[in-house]
Amino acid sequence: MKGKEISEAAIMLNAAWIEAVEKALADRGNMALAKEVMKAAGQKCARRILDDCREILGKQPETVDELRDATNRRRLQRLNLASLWERQGNKAYLRIDECACTLVTAGLAKPNPVHCLCSAGMIESIFPESAGGRSAWRLSRL
Repeated sequence: MKGKEISEAAIMLNAAWIEAVEKALADRGNMALAKEVMKAAGQKCARRILDDCREILGKQPETVDELRDATNRRRLQRLNLASLWERQGNKAYLRIDECACTLVTAGLAKPNPVHCLCSAGMIESIFPESAGGRSAWRLSRL
């Protein structure tokens, strides 16, 4: 598929649409609904990340270590981010110093509590295949 030039007006319209959806989710007062919707969005984002990792490795990541290495190469080479996944025992850690969401870096969204709920779907979707179907995650502030 050939890339299209997207007008500034279209970018602004999409950014306003995303902001309106996130605001509506926040204003509903139904955090379970917001989590469900944003988790589904994060699962789509995970597919893109996994596709990038397959391209970087030239194959499907088969282990958590292969996935971690490919994800770190992606973060360094494609996203220009210094924060990398680390493994300690059977746990993987990522310290997030700045938002790396492609919607945020493209100026289409702003980090906010509702927007960042998509991280749940993304993390839950990335690791299970290479972790033998098991994956648990926790987001914590340092």
